Amino acid sequence: MSKTFNVAVVGYSWAAGAHIDAINATKQGKVTALWSSRSLSAAELSARHKTPITPYTDLEAMLNDRSIHVVDITSYPDQHSAQFIAAARHGKHVIVEKPLAVKWDEVLAMKKAVADTGIKTCVCFECRYSSQFLATKAVLDSGLVGKLHYGEIDYYHGIGPWYGQYRWNTKRNLGGSALLTAGCHAMDALLLCMNGEVDEVASYATQSSNPLFTPYEYRTASTTILKFKNGWEVRGGGRLFAALLLPHASCRERRQHSRQQVPFAKAGRIESPRLERPLDEAAR
Repeated sequence: MSKTFNVAVVGYSWAAGAHIDAINATKQGKVTALWSSRSLSAAELSARHKTPITPYTDLEAMLNDRSIHVVDITSYPDQHSAQFIAAARHGKHVIVEKPLAVKWDEVLAMKKAVADTGIKTCVCFECRYSSQFLATKAVLDSGLVGKLHYGEIDYYHGIGPWYGQYRWNTKRNLGGSALLTAGCHAMDALLLCMNGEVDEVASYATQSSNPLFTPYEYRTASTTILKFKNGWEVRGGGRLFAALLLPHASCRERRQHSRQQVPFAKAGRIESPRLERPLDEAAR
């Protein structure tokens, strides 16, 4: 791929900073514009990211720029749908941070916008490209553990004085749920590794009585159980408080494959440095 795609980023938080640096580190894309509700200095923005970036506070004006090929949405979750649909209607391909949206009807509207416009889109589930999951998926695809009939994965996220949260993430209309705000990474990895069509879903949630969890407007621990059409059953958990996939196969199948070599997968990946940010920094 020789074409360089001009990318416009929507929102300017710590996630946006990571996206900008990651995109600019590739040979296929470069960030040329950024929308924020805050007025930003073009000179400071360009100097910080070592590339010319034009800041906007008018989203429509930025989307009207025909030189922009891709829009990368990193704003508040309740803004995703409207911004996504606007970008699609301007013919821009879209990268969007998880969760897609907080409300189901918004997700359906986004899906319709893709179908109507023919744009390409992807959701930021970067855990798929971690070495842990690349290796796990390669082991499963090789048949090393035999035929799967059960899978389980957990996602634990620290809460407390040692790891603060954005204030917006504690709100029901913004964070949504433990599964939406963080556990969706676990669910995505589980669906990737099990590679089947889901038939039934059941989900349960609860919450610690510890005062640290008082600000949350949703239950901060959830477990989701999926049943696949081929008979597999899996469990995925999102807990706000390393993920490990435990594929289950028979002992006989494990012994049979125990001496086979494991072909580790190879895939392109974008790495960016971990960014530090103040706990109460404005999110966008």
